[in-house]
Amino acid sequence: MKVKLSYATAVLLGLKKGKIQFEMPTAYLMLGEKCIYNCSFCAQAREAKSDKDYLSRIKWPEYSLIEFMSKVKENNPFKRFCIQVVNSENYFENLKNFLCEIKGLNVLKAVSLRPKNMEEVDEIFKYDIDNLGISIDSASKELFSKIRGGSFDSLFSILIESSKKYPGKITTHIIVGLGETDEELVNLMLEMKKYNILVSLFSFTPIKGTEFENVKPPSLERYRKIQFAREIIEKYDVSKNDFGFINGVLIKLPDVEISVEEAIKTSGCSYCTRPYYNEKPNKVLYNVPQKRKY
Repeated sequence: MKVKLSYATAVLLGLKKGKIQFEMPTAYLMLGEKCIYNCSFCAQAREAKSDKDYLSRIKWPEYSLIEFMSKVKENNPFKRFCIQVVNSENYFENLKNFLCEIKGLNVLKAVSLRPKNMEEVDEIFKYDIDNLGISIDSASKELFSKIRGGSFDSLFSILIESSKKYPGKITTHIIVGLGETDEELVNLMLEMKKYNILVSLFSFTPIKGTEFENVKPPSLERYRKIQFAREIIEKYDVSKNDFGFINGVLIKLPDVEISVEEAIKTSGCSYCTRPYYNEKPNKVLYNVPQKRKY
């Protein structure tokens, strides 16, 4: 069995040479390649011509499970494993086999998956994981089928049912810049708050070889605005009426105080810093790769 690691994860495990200039208490792993789905933005999409070792703008070198487990048991510098599952052939059996191998390790375990049904969700939680990420990605229901394929309602239903059955253990990814409006983003984040689903915010990043390789990312100004909205929704009991919109554009945030420093950090599970998924290290950071203080 093979497992792919983000470049920085491989460096911290001693599988690659390099220096890491940021904190990274989470190991980022990927199982599988070439998805059965065909998301317009994804390097692993069925019809994408991208390098198979990429996800977003991160390269994921591949190692045998034996190599990986040997290094982890020798010296594990991580507090959490984040396992990104590509819905390729036999993805679910491969995931269960991998979770069996790491079950005894003293580390938090999160899985990011597009489950087909609640049976898959129930099965995964038998393997000592503390968090399941079910990514909506597109905040626009109208654009979802075109961008991600399949039914928005079906995936949304699984997401909500999972949050009720496993409270506090479900997250979702939302990508800013896929053609949605600010209002759709705020609506979805407010809906997620109702079900205690934690939102991990990403900025769309064009990847060579994907259908969206020539689509521009959102402006940093727009992304910051949505980050602030996310932080407010996460920390305060606010409603749609507390925000102001003109033609779908967010023009007013609720009048509450937030830490800007915290709001622009990577959002996700505990210990998530997710370095440079959205930008190059020498550019302005959309998500600052630092662990959140709260």
